[in-house]
Amino acid sequence: MHIKTSKEFYTEMGVDWLSARKNTAQTESELSYLTGILRNGSTILDLACGYGRFSIPLAEYGYTVYGMDITPIFIERAREETKKRSLNIEFKNGNMQSIPYPEDSFDYVICMWNAFSELSTEQEQIAVIHEIYRVLMEKGIAIIEMRNHRSSGLVEKNFIDGFEAMPSFNHTRGSIKRLMRLSGVVNYKIFLDNFGGRKRLILEIVKI
Repeated sequence: MHIKTSKEFYTEMGVDWLSARKNTAQTESELSYLTGILRNGSTILDLACGYGRFSIPLAEYGYTVYGMDITPIFIERAREETKKRSLNIEFKNGNMQSIPYPEDSFDYVICMWNAFSELSTEQEQIAVIHEIYRVLMEKGIAIIEMRNHRSSGLVEKNFIDGFEAMPSFNHTRGSIKRLMRLSGVVNYKIFLDNFGGRKRLILEIVKI
């Protein structure tokens, strides 16, 4: 039996389907949360940026933004929208287990919309944590947002809006603590916070 990847699922569902899952008010609320953390004028890598839902408005606010996503149709749409708005954002298609930037490149790395949970193994998740830490500048901050669950583990039969999707890894504070211990990264916080009107699990990593 073939198990869908996130790239296959999102390519099948399309940009318009994904964008319809968030209304303007939700996006504005989530952006307000982010801009309350991000320093003015900072350089940001938006991992799993999708079609640029955060990347594009953050660039309009004056941040220097780079976006990366594994799904080519999302990057194509993000580039089209960026051109329409005469913005300067570098969007790349790629896998966040191998971020194509040198170390010490970014003030912030953000990974939102539960994208981190689409990494189906601890090995993949640890690889991404290492890559995020590598590309952060000294004192740089990573913000990873996930759904909070009562128990942790891989959900192989995962459905989104009734459609069979890629597997998803349910996380708790305990499972994130385990990941961080295995990764060797020691300067981090795990907490629940109100993100866009919902309680979400936030992993904040600071590079030292």
